[in-house]
Amino acid sequence: MDFISKYRRQLALRSFLAVITPVIVLAVFWFLCSEIFSFEILFTLIISLSAGIAVAIISANVLTIKASEPLEKLQEIIMFTAHSERGGAAPDTAKLKLARDLVESLSREIYNLGSSSPTTIAAPATTSVNQPQQVTEQPATQIVIDAIPMPIIGMDTNQNVTVANKAVADYINKPLSEIIGKSLYDSVHLSFRSEEGLEEWLNKVKKSSVTSTRAWNRVRHAVSQDEWKQFDMVANFSSGNSTGTETMMAIFDRTEQYGADDNEISFVALAVHELRTPLTIMRGYIEVFSDELGSSLSPELKDFMHKMQASAEQLTAFVSNILNVARVEENQLELKLRSENISDIMQTAISDLELRARVHGKHIDLKIDENLPPVAADRISVHEVINNLVDNAIKYSDKADKVDVHAYMNNDGLVEISVRDYGIGIPTSVMGDLFQKFHRSHKSRIQVGGTGLGLYLSKAIVNAHGGNIWVRSKEGEGSEFNFTLIPFDQISAEQAEGEDGIIRGAHGWIKNHSLYRN
Repeated sequence: MDFISKYRRQLALRSFLAVITPVIVLAVFWFLCSEIFSFEILFTLIISLSAGIAVAIISANVLTIKASEPLEKLQEIIMFTAHSERGGAAPDTAKLKLARDLVESLSREIYNLGSSSPTTIAAPATTSVNQPQQVTEQPATQIVIDAIPMPIIGMDTNQNVTVANKAVADYINKPLSEIIGKSLYDSVHLSFRSEEGLEEWLNKVKKSSVTSTRAWNRVRHAVSQDEWKQFDMVANFSSGNSTGTETMMAIFDRTEQYGADDNEISFVALAVHELRTPLTIMRGYIEVFSDELGSSLSPELKDFMHKMQASAEQLTAFVSNILNVARVEENQLELKLRSENISDIMQTAISDLELRARVHGKHIDLKIDENLPPVAADRISVHEVINNLVDNAIKYSDKADKVDVHAYMNNDGLVEISVRDYGIGIPTSVMGDLFQKFHRSHKSRIQVGGTGLGLYLSKAIVNAHGGNIWVRSKEGEGSEFNFTLIPFDQISAEQAEGEDGIIRGAHGWIKNHSLYRN
């Protein structure tokens, strides 16, 4: 952006206001004195001119002060940079009304020039008195970041590493000579849980921002095939940096903390896995009793049988959720996307849920628009997403007796599925963390059972499909969850020749069994 031109436009507008204001004041006083108070012309002229001149002087002073503020702020920045060893806070440009973008852009260049000036460091004197003492020059920036205990990495516009401190070398177990000058992604194998990783974020902000900052949680670096380091990461982007370092990253190691969380999930998954065999036997006996004895049972016993069957199905869904979350955490959940009829998937899923809905006194109203295209889907996984969303709708419907499920083509050319209930709704304070693992509302967790894993898993599955999932809700009026699936024709080119389906993982996708992108 041309900040000079913007500054000129701002200054021209203020100059116009400074000129026109005295003229308006003069005209107002002339009208008041001549028309309202009927003063003599000479007296009217003296009062009007006096008022106009006074306002002109005030306007000129205000304009001069405002126009000189950017220059004064730059002077403060230059003096601070030149004497930064004295300490103190850097000048604040946030309150500037005029030319703030220009001042901030120039201040970055000033700070960069100040921090990149070479610092002379004397090496130890040699034993020969005739040989001059050798000195080496090292940028002040490198000295500063080497003193920081956390890993710091700088990259240029091509995302090649321009600067890195010793903590980085220790963290990824590589010498700096194999890091600096190389592509970041050749040195650090990053894996992000969000759909927007570092590379995607940088490509976006380069098109729209001069500066930007982004943070990620639970980022992974593959030390080996079986070993991961986990950390939080913050990146700052600054376009046109004179030092050549466009992006700076800081890494906060959380391997021990996040590893403990993962171990808890693994332990729970191991324990839950042992439930599958007795649960399968229980469901088998319930089905046999229902088929063989159903006609001879009293209405009360039939009701008991239906409740047992619904509870067994709910427990089966719980076990499936736990095991799949463990696979997501270990990045082992692979989905095979094929061309599927969304109508068939939804009818099968709702058919499995109708008994559970009846037991809770609810009715599922299913609507599927005609002529929906085949979607790229892993049938079992999409069934699980629908199961989680509808099960939540049933549980949180409170006294409402209906759940609406609708599949249709949205305006973006995607197949969208909505699940709506008319129950207790979701507090605004909870909405931001709703799809996080184990997160549940304090108000509803006492009334309604659950693990807090269903929505987390649903988001991972939908994202792996290339879709999005979101919620709209209002307390006391119910909630509506929506997610999208991509028509198969839009991504069919990803399918390798002769390969049965498109393979994707929960934290990105795996294409042709070899290319992994996050």
